[in-house]
Formats: sequence, C-alpha cells, structure tokens
Amino acid sequence: MMRTPPGRPRRNAVRGGVLTLVALAAATPLALGAAAAGDDAGAASAAAAGPPNVAGATLAITTRDAAGGRFAMTAPAVTRGGLVKLVFKNASKTPHEAQLVRLGGRHSAREALAILTAEEPTAIPAWLRVAGGAGSTGPGRTTTTLLNLPPGRYGVLDLGGAGPSPSLTGAIATFRVTPGRRGALRGAAATIVAHDATGATPRNRFTVSGLKLGHNRLRFRNTGREIHHAILFPMLPGRTLGDVQQAFAAQGPPAGPPPVDFAGSAGTAALDADGAEVTDLVLRSPGRYALVCFIANRDGKGRPHFLDGMLKEVVVR
Repeated sequence: MMRTPPGRPRRNAVRGGVLTLVALAAATPLALGAAAAGDDAGAASAAAAGPPNVAGATLAITTRDAAGGRFAMTAPAVTRGGLVKLVFKNASKTPHEAQLVRLGGRHSAREALAILTAEEPTAIPAWLRVAGGAGSTGPGRTTTTLLNLPPGRYGVLDLGGAGPSPSLTGAIATFRVTPGRRGALRGAAATIVAHDATGATPRNRFTVSGLKLGHNRLRFRNTGREIHHAILFPMLPGRTLGDVQQAFAAQGPPAGPPPVDFAGSAGTAALDADGAEVTDLVLRSPGRYALVCFIANRDGKGRPHFLDGMLKEVVVR
C-alpha cells in the first residue's frame, strides 16, 4: 500500500504510508537494479503464469526474487470478474504487496506506477482506479483477499519498500478481467471503515470494531469519495497520537526515537471510492496501535489524510 519514510509523507502517492519501514527499521534496504522499460516485463510475467484463470474463483499472484537484485511477479493473463479470491504469495526474501489498479483507455500499469509514486503532489486521473489487493506480506507468507472486480484491464503494483518501488525492478504484472457475478464479502470478524469529511462531520475518520491479537479476517470498507488505506503501528510506551502525528508530519529526517514500532506494522492495500474487501491482517503484539491513512486527495491538493482526522488510537488485546 504505500510506504514512505517518516518525515516525508507522500501527498498523493498510494504508497502504503510508511509501509516497509520494516526494511528501514531493520536496516536491510532492498537490492534494486535498473528500471524496466514499458509494460513488456509485466506482460511477460503474466504470460509466464500459464493458462488463463477462467474459473473466476481464484486470482493467484506471486512475487519472487530474480537475478541481479530484481523481482518477478506472475499473474494469470485473464481472470473472470465478480467475486474473486486473490491469493498473493510472497516467495521473495523481502516484504512485498499486490496493489490492484484498474486501467482505463489505453493507459498502462507503468503510467499508473509513475502517478502513484510521484514525489510531488499529482492529481490521480479518472482513468486510474485503485482496486484493493494484498497489503505488505512478509517473506514466505500468503495474504488472501476477497473482493469484487468489475471487467476491464488491470495492473498489479508493488509500491512498498524502503527505496524505489519494487515494481520498477520487475514486481509488476497486468491482466484482464472478464464479466462475472458479484458476491457478498463474508468471513470477516473485524471491521475498519474509512469515512470522508462531510458537513456534519468536518474531518475524515476511521471507525473500527473487532480487531484482536494475532490473525484477523478484516473487512476494510471505503465509504468516501477519496482513496484510503489503513495502516496500523504499535505505539511505544508513553507516546501519544500527538507524538505520532508530529513524527509523520515532520519535514526532513526524524528527530529522536520514533513513537511507534515500525517492525510491528500491518495494513491493507488502498481502496478507491466506495470500495470494500475482506483481507488478512496480522497484529503481533497487544497494546495501543496508531491507525493511519497516509494518502491525500485525488486532486493532488490538501494534506495527507492523517493530518485531517485519519489518525486513531486502537487498543488490541
């Protein structure tokens, strides 16, 4: 979902906020090679996955390490839409994610990547819809997500990492979704809902229920008009939400110890307006968490959403 080092929140990028600050905290930066040109690498990786997934039940996506510090992502060339079970397997030695984006017209996944990882505020065009997926997934682990996919052309992006996006070095794929039957998103015991500001409630906000220690099946729903995600960080003893906001909003390198445990973070992929999914979320320690959305508005204006209300303390037992 978006990962941006503390002190430098990207104002428009859908880059998991401080996503793989796990990598930063562990001082194990990703080995990155030269950027691939165009979408040929993504198309090739999709073709390498074998015959099209026409059953419509499961969309299997895998990221693995490749030679020269690069990555390879495989996905089916075609899948039936409607209710889909996305199974994202991380066969790499570093954390990865699978952010789905729906592409309008003749636009490419590479174009979407450039927009969603831009350093400067950039409007997200109408042809690009952020469609959920699998949040940051540890090495050797699998994240399963239920979601409804309308027909169209899609890209799979990996926007995480302590440095440049892994999609620049091979973790990118494209696929096509054919029409299918929508279905109910069942099986969630926990819920996070993202709300935009309204006249009655002049700030963005989260509502939360059912989160527990360990593995959660989480229903994440975006009821607003803007793009949102949900990233959770364990708060360190004695630190407050004010400390968290100050640290994430600071310009330049963070001053002093961080107020959260980056290595214990967990979160979702990003969802566009009126989107929903049921996904895996693992919370590895009890206590207080800071729930954050780092994304800014689609028009590229304004501040990251955590500065406008989407910063909430959640207690996990």
